[in-house]
Order: sequence, then structure tokens, then C-alpha cells
Amino acid sequence: MLSWGISWSNAKILGEYFSPTTIMFWRFLIATIVLSPFLLLFKIEIDKVKSQIVKIILASLLLCLYNYCYFQGTQIGLAGIGGVLVTTLMPVFTTILTILFFKTKVNKNVKIGIFLGIISGIIILKLWQYDLSQLIKSGNIYFILGAFSWSILTIFTQKITEKIPSLIYSIILFSMSSLLILLIFPDSTSIKIFQSEYRFWIHFLSVTIGALAFGTVSYFYATQKLGATIASSFSFLVPVSAIIFSIIILNEIPDKLSWIGCTIAILSVIIINIPPKTNKPSM
Repeated sequence: MLSWGISWSNAKILGEYFSPTTIMFWRFLIATIVLSPFLLLFKIEIDKVKSQIVKIILASLLLCLYNYCYFQGTQIGLAGIGGVLVTTLMPVFTTILTILFFKTKVNKNVKIGIFLGIISGIIILKLWQYDLSQLIKSGNIYFILGAFSWSILTIFTQKITEKIPSLIYSIILFSMSSLLILLIFPDSTSIKIFQSEYRFWIHFLSVTIGALAFGTVSYFYATQKLGATIASSFSFLVPVSAIIFSIIILNEIPDKLSWIGCTIAILSVIIINIPPKTNKPSM
């Protein structure tokens, strides 16, 4: 989650150099190359991969959409606020979707935690001060759309990783995402990226190796083991690190309400992960 927190500041700085699609293409491709040697540790069952190929293609489209919103949103809006809004809304959307489409039952702790997550997002964004046009101009609409697309991706990931290991899935997902960018935005493959200064590479490697290859794969593994709702709840831990890093790197100073919202977000994670009480049989 720390790698995700700093990645919001990294993304804003990367936007000074290249378009979102150019960064996305090379990000996916390099993450694929870095992770590919780990395939030697697994026996790849081709039939299982084939059975999930349609879902993986859809997941790739969702990952591309999320990444576009992620990079474009940070160029228009505040990186720290984006890290708060997206990671607060992700588990909210995920829980709502699992309830609607899979009739999943959630316990009281999860309901309370999700409610607190919503409250924290409202407080940090000061939504009572915005109308729709201001929401779009501020870049926050990209963050909301990004959170929604990631929530759907989380549900796809849970279903896909029931059949294939999360690491194999991640490598296929990243490689397919880079291919989609190549096909849809062929001008995004500029090799000028390799002429960039060291400042660019520090932030690029952070979002690629740290946040994507390490952070996202770890998240997918947690989704496989814990389920979509619980795994997504850990994203509530990102807001604090996102704001702290935005202060250090971008000098974006949050106000008191932002800190209150972050505190509530962390509290929501703690509550969600409290095991529900079980009724002990009477003696």
C-alpha cells in the first residue's frame, strides 16, 4: 500500500514528460519483462489460461481505463486528493457490486467500515462545495471513474485467480494491456522515453516496479486469498501515505479536514477486518 501511496505523486511528475498512453505502454511492457522470469517457478496450465482468456481481455481493458484515469486525473487535480478519493471509493464500489451481482452477504463490521470510508472521502473532498462541472474541471471525475473501473477489475481478478495463479495472471494481464495500448494508440510507443533525465526514471521506476510489478501483484494475490471485498478494504490505508508523499514530493499541503478524513479511513480498515462474533453453543 505504501508503493501505491507514493505512486500518486510519481504519476503527477511523469505527466510533465509524456502523455498518459505513452507512460502506460512502457509501464505495462517493462513490468511484464521484470516479472516474466518468475514464470519459471510455475507450471502453466494452458487449458486453464484459455478458459479465462475472455475475462483477461476484459480485465486488460479495465486496467487500461484505470491507468488512463490515474495519469490524466493527477495532471488536472491534486495527486494527494486523487490517492484518497480512488482508494476510499474502491472498496465501497467493490462491496456494492458484489452485493448486487453475486448476492454476497456482508457482516456488520464491513457495512460500518464501508460507511466510514464513504464519510472519509466526502470530508477530504469537501463534496458539499462542488457541483458536477467543478467536479469535472478539478479532475476528480477521473478519480471516481478510475475507482469504479478498478472495483470491477478486482471482481474479475477474484474470479480469474480461482483458476490460475495470481502471478501468471498478472504477467498475462500486463502484457495484454501493453498490446492493447499498441493497437489503439500506436503513437504511444515513442522511444524518446529512453532519452529522459534521471528525475523521470526515478518516478517511472517507482510506479512501474514498485507500484505495478510489486504493489499490484501483491494486491491481486490478496484478492485471490482474501476475496474482493476484504482485499479492496486495505486500499483505505493508501490515503495517509498518498497525502504524506504529496507533501514531501509536491509540497501539496492538506488542511485539517483532510487529516480527519484519513484518520476515519484507517479506522474503517480496522473495523472491516475485525472478525465477526460467532455465537458460542450454550452448555
